[in-house]
Amino acid sequence: MLQLIFAETNYHYCLSIAVRLTLAMVMGALIGYERASKKSTAGLRTFSIVCVSSALTMILNEYLVLTHGSGDITRLSAQVISGIGFLGVGSIILTSRNQIKGLTTAATLWSTAILGITIGAGMILPSIIAFSIMMFIITVLSHISRHLERYNRIITVYLEADKTTGLSQIIEALSAQGFEVLQLEKHKSSPEGDLMIQLDLNLKGKYLHSDIIYRLSQLESIHYIEEVRKL
Repeated sequence: MLQLIFAETNYHYCLSIAVRLTLAMVMGALIGYERASKKSTAGLRTFSIVCVSSALTMILNEYLVLTHGSGDITRLSAQVISGIGFLGVGSIILTSRNQIKGLTTAATLWSTAILGITIGAGMILPSIIAFSIMMFIITVLSHISRHLERYNRIITVYLEADKTTGLSQIIEALSAQGFEVLQLEKHKSSPEGDLMIQLDLNLKGKYLHSDIIYRLSQLESIHYIEEVRKL
């Protein structure tokens, strides 16, 4: 009788573990799929592995405490939260033009690890709610965010201009249009000998950023220009 009860309890426990790990894999994969569609440095497999591993860590922690009757049930999960930082840092890229990419991916990766821990702890309903909110943020809100960025009064521009007359012509053109230069950084000359500049501008109005880039690109002294976005 005792063996039957133990076997039944063990079966339910194994089933619970299987459900938790599968759920972690599915949720991690769905989040990773969205990131992969944006060509991020971390994609479907990375997010899926992180979520499953985090869930397994919590299950292991739970098992050790229940088996040995002592220990801190939060210790391993706390190490996951802090340790996942190395993956997050690895997904953030600073390009040669001082353009930062990967911030959203790093934040999502860290959040996915916590999601995995929540699933591993058996908190299925909170995990589903958190997953739904995360998917809403990285899908629906990302469109709103892009719209706001396109019309933001502050714009950061990277450009390569003529080394002799480029900078003065650019400043004059910006002043003529009523734009304020908040910050100006000069970088090393490009292989072509152009002056590499990064500008933070206050447009003092609601302008489509692509229109601003187009206007500036018409200046003869500017040989290359693009908006710097932090993604």
